[in-house]
Amino acid sequence: MTAFEGNEVLSEDRWPDREARKRDGQKTFHHINTYPGPGSEYAYYDAGVIGFVFGELWRPRRLDSKERRWITLVGVGQADTPGPIISHVYAALNSGDCTLEEVDEFTLFYATQMGWPKGAAISDALMKAQKRLEEEKGETFRLPKIVPWTDPTPPAERRARGKREYEAVMGEPAPVGDTPFRGIAYLDYMYGEIWNRPLLSVKERRIIAICCAASINAEKEVRKHVRAAFASSDIAKAEMDELVLHHAVYAGWLNGSKLDDAVQQEWSAVQAENASAVAAKQ
Repeated sequence: MTAFEGNEVLSEDRWPDREARKRDGQKTFHHINTYPGPGSEYAYYDAGVIGFVFGELWRPRRLDSKERRWITLVGVGQADTPGPIISHVYAALNSGDCTLEEVDEFTLFYATQMGWPKGAAISDALMKAQKRLEEEKGETFRLPKIVPWTDPTPPAERRARGKREYEAVMGEPAPVGDTPFRGIAYLDYMYGEIWNRPLLSVKERRIIAICCAASINAEKEVRKHVRAAFASSDIAKAEMDELVLHHAVYAGWLNGSKLDDAVQQEWSAVQAENASAVAAKQ
């Protein structure tokens, strides 16, 4: 568990020496990636991958393994690194943390946030991971059991549904769809036909959306999604803090610092609003 000393958040005191810490990191690497980890011959692995990332970060606290998988896939996807993309998609399936259908649904949602070219990289990695599992375990290659896209809807009904879903997710009045993007892509499609799909929970989609927005410094969207996550109580403060820490490993400390600032500021704003609402009722 994380320790506290006054206002300071301290790391865990769990290892008697460097070797014990390294063994723990290598064990966690193997568990998460489902294959043995590297040694510590390079600083990148000693103080980085094995030492901090898997020795300290990938611990079973606050966020579960599946939620961490989504944060990680956003990070490696945004970085356009084929090796880590393929290895993390493979590990998500091979570990049993995620089903084929869930990774496929993640890919669709990720593509709406980051663009279809980036989504294609995840989709390609998914097919390669299936092939690898077929070779290693004799699993029969199969197509995912997809949830079909919604049936065509009259334009006015489609817009009304999009606005309802936006308001349910974001907790604020829907914007006017007065441009092709804001109307057709943003309200009709993304909120009206993607956010409400099954297989991924609203909490999972919030985690993915926050990390996607943060990774490209879309500050307005970051703050809107963080505020909505707090206001809805879908993500607790301790979970959001853990999200920032995990995101920073894959997006970098500079990006993580900016997200951390936004999280703390939005949390304070939501707390102030809640206090005002309580006072007004008294």
